[in-house]
Amino acid sequence: MKIKKNSIQLKNIQYIQKQEKEPNFKLTPKKKHERENIPRKYLRARWKHFLSQDKNGDLLIEGVNIKEIVKKYGSPIYVIVEEEIRKKCRAFIEGFDYTPFRPQYACKCNSNLEVLRIIREEGFDFDASSVGEIILGLLADFRPEQITFTNLYKTKKDILFALELGVSVITIDSIEELKIAISAGEQINKVVPIMLRINPMIKEGKFSTKKQQYGIPYSLAKKAINLIRDNPIIRLKGFHFHGSYAHNTKGYFLAAKKIVKLAEYAKENGMLIEMLDFGGGFPVEAPKAYCPGKYFTPKEFGEKFVPFFKKLCKEYELGEVTLVFEPGKSIVANAGIGIIKVVSNKKLGPREIVITDGSCYSMFPDVLISHCDYEILPGTKMRTKSTQKYDITGCTCDCIDVIATRRKMPRLEKGDLLVVMDAGAYSFVMGSNFNNLKLAPIIKINKNGETQLIRRRDRYSEIFGPELDVLKLADPTEMKYFYDLLRKNH
Repeated sequence: MKIKKNSIQLKNIQYIQKQEKEPNFKLTPKKKHERENIPRKYLRARWKHFLSQDKNGDLLIEGVNIKEIVKKYGSPIYVIVEEEIRKKCRAFIEGFDYTPFRPQYACKCNSNLEVLRIIREEGFDFDASSVGEIILGLLADFRPEQITFTNLYKTKKDILFALELGVSVITIDSIEELKIAISAGEQINKVVPIMLRINPMIKEGKFSTKKQQYGIPYSLAKKAINLIRDNPIIRLKGFHFHGSYAHNTKGYFLAAKKIVKLAEYAKENGMLIEMLDFGGGFPVEAPKAYCPGKYFTPKEFGEKFVPFFKKLCKEYELGEVTLVFEPGKSIVANAGIGIIKVVSNKKLGPREIVITDGSCYSMFPDVLISHCDYEILPGTKMRTKSTQKYDITGCTCDCIDVIATRRKMPRLEKGDLLVVMDAGAYSFVMGSNFNNLKLAPIIKINKNGETQLIRRRDRYSEIFGPELDVLKLADPTEMKYFYDLLRKNH
């Protein structure tokens, strides 16, 4: 059954959300005259508006002492700084002086429902990479017409689902997928609105799409357009370019030149092109952690790209084409903070190691996957001189669970809190329950110091559920016994 904007189903979902929403909790932020700038060696411009310290050298987030956060919610824990997300959203929109412009948030980077709500309020549409993410978008109150469905593999069932919901557009990644979309549309006699994702086969310096798996190779693009021309069940609304970890802005310009030529070819074949989507890949304002090349702001890029794009559209007589970008990590990365606790200190010859209650596996997987080099602050010893170098490890039984190496810190002891910065993108969504550890909870903090639990810590019953459901090796009574025993011993 088709779910419409004002349907009973969506109203019920929204009602349940509103009834069960965790209330905000005020943790008594320090007054402004009680806050100090953090030491210059730790200070970064991107943190200045939400990080400070008190007279004891404890780190404050929006004026709230991290010790108070851990006392209330436990550790390890993620903190999401609401105002930082809003700031990044506004800067992105303001960076492109173009109409019509439709920024879409790449949900894959951080799919927390409260994060999605904030981004929706700031005027973004929604880029979904799976049926699950489409559902998340609806739960976060995005309308179906605000959602684009883009990935490398969709079953016929997936496409039928998206069609029944009425999403804005389904991005087609291959000739094979185009044929599946045709079959799906014919099955329910419904026109399928699509974009064709194109691999423009470009190379600029270290950036190249020539070995990327995303999109239809440029040499086959006209074949795909011709197939659409001969199948009225498909409506080609536009073209898509993946983007992906831009080293600089030049890749977008090269892609635009080639994709606009395809838009002209489609127009010559009777198809009205409404939108051109140039994907994501925008750099994070955290060069040590993420950026493969030079950092650039949306404004710096937009001031050059918008006139170039307008000129291209005029040259190829495309008319008023909607410009789309899909930022993700650049919106949320700087807003995420991981707080972890030192549990032990070990001296191994000339090297010193501190063990924490965090983990690469459950909290910072990008250390292992993308070799992210997060900046780490001594959260409870900000005023103490750094005299030691430490390897900072996680708590799992795997020797590669090393969050950072050779980091200069004050002398660390059991109970000290470390703060991992710029961890808002990919951290939670790629985290795992390796060693059957519970994933960390997430709280949101606003500029007034109010905190809200926006994802609780895992429960063992949820971790084991997919096996217990089918193997029937235990029953709810057993799980309750273990749960009660754990609680009693706290």
